[in-house]
Amino acid sequence: MNRLTCALFIFMVTAIFTALDSKGQKRVTLSGYLRDASTGENLAGALIAVDGSSRHVLSNDYGFYSVTLPPGEYYLHYSYLGYQTADKHLRLAADTLVTIGLAPSINLMNEVVVNPPSGGQNTNRPVSISPLSINSVRLLPPLLGEADLIRSFQLLPGVSSLGDGASGFNVRGGGVDQNLVLQDEAPLYFTSHLFNLFSVANPDAVKDANLYKTEMPARYGGRLSSVLDTRLKDGNNKEWVFTGGLGIIASRITAEGPLVKDKSSVIVSARRSYTDLITRQMSDPDIRNNSVYFYDLSAKVNVTLSPKDRVFLSGYFGKDKIDADEIFLLQWGNGTGTLRWNHVFNPKLFLNTSLIYSDYKYRLGSQNNPTSSYLWYAGINDYTLKNGFSWYPDTRNTIYFGLESTIHKFIPGRAEPAGPESLYQPVKMPGQKARDNAFYWDHELNFSEAFAVEYGIRYSLFQSLADEETVVFDYQGPDGLRKEAVNATVYRKGESIRSYHNFQPRVSVKLYAGRQAAFKASFSRTTQNLHLISNTISTSPLDFWIPSSYNIKPETANQFSLGYFRNLHDNNYEVSLQTYYRQLFNQIDFIDGAETVMNENQLAEMLYGKGRAYGAEFYFKKYAGRLNGWLSYTLSRSERRFDGINNNSYFPAKYDKTHCLSLVGVYQLRPRISISGTYNYASGTPVTLPGDRFQIDGYPIQYNSGGTRNNFRIPDYHRLDLSATFKGKVRPGGRYTSELVVSLFNALNRRNTFSVYLRQNNSKPSDFEAVRFAMFGTVIPSVTWNFKF
Repeated sequence: MNRLTCALFIFMVTAIFTALDSKGQKRVTLSGYLRDASTGENLAGALIAVDGSSRHVLSNDYGFYSVTLPPGEYYLHYSYLGYQTADKHLRLAADTLVTIGLAPSINLMNEVVVNPPSGGQNTNRPVSISPLSINSVRLLPPLLGEADLIRSFQLLPGVSSLGDGASGFNVRGGGVDQNLVLQDEAPLYFTSHLFNLFSVANPDAVKDANLYKTEMPARYGGRLSSVLDTRLKDGNNKEWVFTGGLGIIASRITAEGPLVKDKSSVIVSARRSYTDLITRQMSDPDIRNNSVYFYDLSAKVNVTLSPKDRVFLSGYFGKDKIDADEIFLLQWGNGTGTLRWNHVFNPKLFLNTSLIYSDYKYRLGSQNNPTSSYLWYAGINDYTLKNGFSWYPDTRNTIYFGLESTIHKFIPGRAEPAGPESLYQPVKMPGQKARDNAFYWDHELNFSEAFAVEYGIRYSLFQSLADEETVVFDYQGPDGLRKEAVNATVYRKGESIRSYHNFQPRVSVKLYAGRQAAFKASFSRTTQNLHLISNTISTSPLDFWIPSSYNIKPETANQFSLGYFRNLHDNNYEVSLQTYYRQLFNQIDFIDGAETVMNENQLAEMLYGKGRAYGAEFYFKKYAGRLNGWLSYTLSRSERRFDGINNNSYFPAKYDKTHCLSLVGVYQLRPRISISGTYNYASGTPVTLPGDRFQIDGYPIQYNSGGTRNNFRIPDYHRLDLSATFKGKVRPGGRYTSELVVSLFNALNRRNTFSVYLRQNNSKPSDFEAVRFAMFGTVIPSVTWNFKF
């Protein structure tokens, strides 16, 4: 690793001088912003191509772009997925500022027209990005009438979930906790509402999203598998607009408009379910006294202070609450806040400074017996400062570099009596803190029209800190069994317990085979210092996060990827084939029978091992015409190995799926009627079941004689979803539009198995029977009315 780091450093220095070398020519810079012409929203990741050649740049996360060229005449081509393209003829003699507005090519409230991306965006965009526009998400069949951004990404190759009702998503053989989900740069630690029926991303408030799964640019860090970077809308700075929707489970309303036209705007978006309002009207007290609901609120203000300065303030707050007749209580929620300042130093140098706050917490309560009632709290808080620069020396070079610093505060568990009559004794798990500092450097370098490289390095220093007086132990004992705590060491409050230094190089190479095809190869090394503690099949709000510390080392991964990308028939189609291999180190698991909740000796029951994941991904997409959509297929394996379990051999990870197939289609039946459908197939996930039994006094006892993990698989998964969208007529010059969305979730009426367990047969006690648990066992219809005025 040291040799590789030194080699990258030498290459970095060489590249800097290459970037600064102007060969004695006078050069001028064209810069500006790419924006939505109708709303003023910035467009991140838009493509700006020069003379239709391979010389191009992409707008940054705030829509800013910069192109440095010799003086002369040029044709600039501006394009962005889901928008009409624009061409501009310019004579450049001096530095020039040009802001371009692109018109949307998909208007959900009018006739649906899907235009293909121009300029071969499939081959020009970086290796790492898998974009999915919010307009595309809205066209897919919704669950319970709600378009879902995170669920839609599961239709892309290499992305899957454990099944219906499972929280989050899995990428290339990684766990849910190995994905970093950002909303306006703030991390979200739990991404679902109502036990995974809705995601926290409100479709009316989100502007765009990018999934980095092949490899993460060095400006992202902290997770092993992927980054899902979502951005809230800035707000319409042209006029006031109100949008919303009424569904059978939840409704939403969004207001956005200018504070000062073309200078500042605000957006406020709220959403709430009303299942609790329905249950309160029931005559049966067993139903009436139960309450289940969620709500969330997103808001953002942005102000243009000058042509070079812009300030953004955004926030999100969401909460779920389940109250079962005042006997059982469970609630969880995320809260975030982001303050950002954009500054343009000169046409080539852009700065974004961010102050970020993130809070995730949950509460569990038992109140059925006043003398034993209790409330249990846990959570995590983050405080982050980021400084990120974008530097554009010329059309062949784009450089990103910056510093980040985060303070994490962990609340692993605190239980206390719920009322004055409770005799429950307070229990508190020791709190922890950590400091995470990082520096990154990303360089996109186009050597020629046939060869381009993106390389970078991220250096992180992670320090585990004592939040209070803390005692740490070494743990000794045989592998696979509970260990003994020895050699106690005491750390005072604020004292550093352990520090971890990690260099994380990333490099990707693109070879163009003409204008319409490219080969892309990449390597990345990633590190994760936050670990999710869970022993359930799927993540739940009761899982909690802990840091790398005295006993727990950072998780690391190396990923190698190779792919072929091609645009066909004047960019009306795109096709890609990728293969990958991942090595994972310091993976965390537990011994058989481990207790993960409120266990002060939890470290004695942990196991540390390694893993591997590999596979191939195929993707075909059609853009133009009345029928469009995509097909994705993934062939993969994901395995883990821990000394002391499964005979020290590799076994399938709990999210291993050999085959995953998704088929998506959207058909424009009439100008105001569209039909869409999605079909999913996946191999069954592994499960551990006993393979042997014996009897004691005539009672059967099941056991796993070989100590194997994940030795069986649940049945394969099939699901078909259908929807139809009926748009209302729009009067000439009118602002009011509406649409009715009718959908069928699980149209095949399948009981897809989520998990399997064994229970004793009541009619024949000497036998056991396998029980399949399904989250949804029937067709689920929904109707949603959307409006805009």
